[in-house]
Amino acid sequence: MNRKIIRTTLSLMLILTLFCGMTTFAFAGSSYTAVPKNVAVVMDDKTENFAGYNVGGQNYFRLRDFAELLNGSEKQFNITYDNQYKAIQLWKGKAYTANGEQKQVKNLINKEARSISSKLLLDNKRIKFTAYSIEGESYFRFCDIMQIFDVYAAYDYSAEAILIDPKKDYTVQFQNTVESGYFDFLHGALLGNSDTGEILYSNNSDQKVSIASTSKLMTYLLIREAVKEKKISWDDEVVLSKTAEAYSLSEDGVVPMKAGQKVKLQDLVEAMLIVSSNESATALAEHLYGSEEKFTQRMNQRASELGLLSAEFYNPHGLPIYTPDVLSSKKQNRMSAKDLFELSRYIINHYPEVLAITEKVQLSEGSLNFTDENTNRLLFQMDGVDGLKTGTTNRAGCCLIATMPVKNGAAETRIIAIVLGAEDSTERAEKTGVLLQYGEEYYSQ
Repeated sequence: MNRKIIRTTLSLMLILTLFCGMTTFAFAGSSYTAVPKNVAVVMDDKTENFAGYNVGGQNYFRLRDFAELLNGSEKQFNITYDNQYKAIQLWKGKAYTANGEQKQVKNLINKEARSISSKLLLDNKRIKFTAYSIEGESYFRFCDIMQIFDVYAAYDYSAEAILIDPKKDYTVQFQNTVESGYFDFLHGALLGNSDTGEILYSNNSDQKVSIASTSKLMTYLLIREAVKEKKISWDDEVVLSKTAEAYSLSEDGVVPMKAGQKVKLQDLVEAMLIVSSNESATALAEHLYGSEEKFTQRMNQRASELGLLSAEFYNPHGLPIYTPDVLSSKKQNRMSAKDLFELSRYIINHYPEVLAITEKVQLSEGSLNFTDENTNRLLFQMDGVDGLKTGTTNRAGCCLIATMPVKNGAAETRIIAIVLGAEDSTERAEKTGVLLQYGEEYYSQ
């Protein structure tokens, strides 16, 4: 690398390993066992004890303890409850009124933890971080709170405590994070410049791996090029097939569909990109080429034309394909992180209007009569993120291609971060977010 970010004493991202722990699945309303966990926190030479819990390998601490600790500082925040949305409301810059309870280290017993990730607001804006309610109290990870309120934190090994400096902003010491093995066990990771093609970081980026629903970017490209060539139109009414209906009724179904139903092509494209609708990808493929098979042939041909030599497509959506043999083979669309980067930047550079779709936090009903939130959690976690595509299968793991514009001196440039093979949606958002954060800091120097 030809530039260095500002060096700090220790990396905030090491806290992800030490105090956030291993990632785990967490769905709104899900119940887990919480095991007691206590840590020491130092701010302004004053030590506090945070009594928290380990849930599924990650450590969570009381939200009000964070609020009390930061109260009166530049990063202070208040906590209220929004009765209208039945959600926890966080307010930046507002003083927190403590309820008088002391932070005590206790020999706590295991408790039930219930996910509240769907019930969070920040200054009236919906955010999505994994958090838990334990006996009526809200618990968050250190790293998430530091990101939400833009606070610097580091782990002091000699003191065995987390140091917090509210006068500094959230940052990453990227080289230390990389050396800690943070990205090593992913199938692939990459950070690059969409405008120039410069690669800022990569790991296993040339390895051909399963890519799940990130495959839908190639499906979008073929549809967009066909619209440009006037072979089809955004206003086309697509007649749904029995195949599309079957996908919608399967365990991988996303949007309910009926054979013979007519849906606007634009709505199918948005459903495919925003909520990762597999049945929509199939309907689009059939509308353009008559069958998934013919469409897939064109996917591979177009990949070859673009020089994406690792690309290997079996369908337009990315779900596994099983052979009819007695000992069945399980085939999945495959590509390297490097080629996914090139595909993504080609689409963004030639058809930037795709971002007007992928930046939407929610799919509107439209002719599908369906609404749901975008599968890209970073849209709810980082300002500026406006795409691009998620993907998940058992073999591919959790994948994410994310992009955002960043300042580059007086100008602006765009970065793309790719994480393939994360354990779950929390890890893929977290690690892709770290790449984007580094990219933003890299170009700000």
